[in-house]
Amino acid sequence: MDAILPLLFLALLVLPAAHCLPSPRQSYHLELARVDALDTESLNLTDHELLRRAIQRSRDRLASITPRVSPSRNRNKVVVAEAPVLSAGGEYQVRLGMGTPQHSFTAVIDTASDLIWTQCQPCVKCYKQRDPVFNPVASTTYAVVPCNSDTCDELDTHRCGSSGSSGDDEDDVCQYTYTYGGNATTRGTLAVDRLAMGDDVFRGVVFGCSSSSAGVPPAQVSGVVGLGRGPLSLVSQLSVRRFMYCLPPAVSRRAGRLVLGADATAVRNASDKIVVPMTTNPRYPNYYYLNLDGLSIGDRAMTMVRSRSSSRSRSSRNNATPGSSTNSSSEAAASPPVSDDDGDGSGGTGPDAYGMIIDIASTITFLEESLYDELVDDLEEEIRLPRGSGSTLGLDLCFILPEGVRMSRVYAPQVSMAFEGEWVRFDKEKVFVEDRKAGMMCLMMGKTDGVSILGNYQQQNMQVMYNLRRQRITFVKADCESVP
Repeated sequence: MDAILPLLFLALLVLPAAHCLPSPRQSYHLELARVDALDTESLNLTDHELLRRAIQRSRDRLASITPRVSPSRNRNKVVVAEAPVLSAGGEYQVRLGMGTPQHSFTAVIDTASDLIWTQCQPCVKCYKQRDPVFNPVASTTYAVVPCNSDTCDELDTHRCGSSGSSGDDEDDVCQYTYTYGGNATTRGTLAVDRLAMGDDVFRGVVFGCSSSSAGVPPAQVSGVVGLGRGPLSLVSQLSVRRFMYCLPPAVSRRAGRLVLGADATAVRNASDKIVVPMTTNPRYPNYYYLNLDGLSIGDRAMTMVRSRSSSRSRSSRNNATPGSSTNSSSEAAASPPVSDDDGDGSGGTGPDAYGMIIDIASTITFLEESLYDELVDDLEEEIRLPRGSGSTLGLDLCFILPEGVRMSRVYAPQVSMAFEGEWVRFDKEKVFVEDRKAGMMCLMMGKTDGVSILGNYQQQNMQVMYNLRRQRITFVKADCESVP
């Protein structure tokens, strides 16, 4: 029977990635711990140091590169070298089990990538991790993915080779290369094995058994769990129709929550519930992508509409305050961006100006350069404080606080973003952070010359629910520390 079991796994590999999955009506609850959770206790990290480390990881993660459009005929194929973010960051980790007997490991979750992978023995070029490295030879349920299988073909970059861990010298094993952006890459053998989430165990989950990694997560974790829209992500393989997470404040010592499946529901009858449609951008087919068609500072909104002769967006001011999805009086929400691009649907002043990727693994939000510059100009008009420099947190736009005055006592406007005319509001505490060492109030946003990225700082104390069947995302304000 033991000899037959690997053959059963191999036979399943010609089916779609979700072949081994339970009913989508089931639900799975996971705890999201911050990657600095252990260091916070052992090194006695302060709130300031926790924020500084998270901001630095966000900057390391950003890779402002021009993505290439996939030439693949398969629109769901995982395409490498197109991601605008690196895997080097990662803020929230989950504890999982792999193989038989079960090997426990920790991995960061990532909504901006698809592949599930962990480092495996023998490691040719691996980073030093805290957990023991997974040994596939020790797992009786481990099996390699054949090179000529449909599953292997889901990866844009793969080749036929032998598996050094299995002792098989035949060149029929799927050897993958998965590139996130910049120099961040993982290479290894595509395989299947049992994956455990708490008491739930799933057979035949496809994952990358990595033997070489560069530009990878910190040593606190052993790999990455992709939650993206591609066929090899965890949500795709589990066939869940929706998932939800709730993230506590950045310096909270409490863990966040990730719910996969039917229990992933946002707070009902909430007055501040905002439902935003997801779109698909051919440049980023596997990302959760939103059309950004409005930006406001306080009660001043601007429509992001450009002319063919202009390299900057035109601001249209009005007195309407973007408040909720029922506000139809805002001119900023009424006019979507006008595009004169090459027809890929991205629009804006550049190919990525008016689109936004949701990225739970980045702490700060990054705005496309022209939008960021205009936001900075407007904030300088609104905030009657002198600009400062030399933030000890590593942030770009800061205002000097009066001597002895805390950020909570000074005025700063809320910033709102409209996605397909639906306004999501971010109060001062989600837009600015106090740099106490420098005596300044700093914007928790940065600039990119690529696509804009919505980071997790702006998503804190929100239930963010992804409805994959209806292709929409729901934002609801919530006290995540009280979510069971």
